[in-house]
Amino acid sequence: MENNSIPSTLDCPFPFSEDENETYPAETTEMPPMDFDEPCESHCKTVDDFLRLTDDMISDIISLEEELVRWRQVLIKYLPERWADGLRQDIFCNMSRGYEGDPAYDLYVQYRGYDPQQSWEHAEYMQRLANGTDETSITYL
Repeated sequence: MENNSIPSTLDCPFPFSEDENETYPAETTEMPPMDFDEPCESHCKTVDDFLRLTDDMISDIISLEEELVRWRQVLIKYLPERWADGLRQDIFCNMSRGYEGDPAYDLYVQYRGYDPQQSWEHAEYMQRLANGTDETSITYL
């Protein structure tokens, strides 16, 4: 076959039903054999990639939350007293939601061994940022 010729029939990897247009995939009840010795969560590359991606995304979310609190704490010093009090009370408002209960996130937490968004270390760090007492605070010292 030459490079510029088009084959008259294309082999399709999917079986089609016998309708007149042959546009609908044929329904099959056969399942491919799945002989796994251990659950897929332990060795599937796709699941491993998902867990790594989720780890990176949660790390980004936590970093953005920290930066948000850091800059809100600085902004408080430049607001009128009434507005500053409101922001001080709401400094943790409208941050990311918790994902506990989502099956994919629960798999991630099982993989990590703990929920990084709910750790005591993170909560204490956020409180220090809100108070401006952490050394990474913008107006520290």
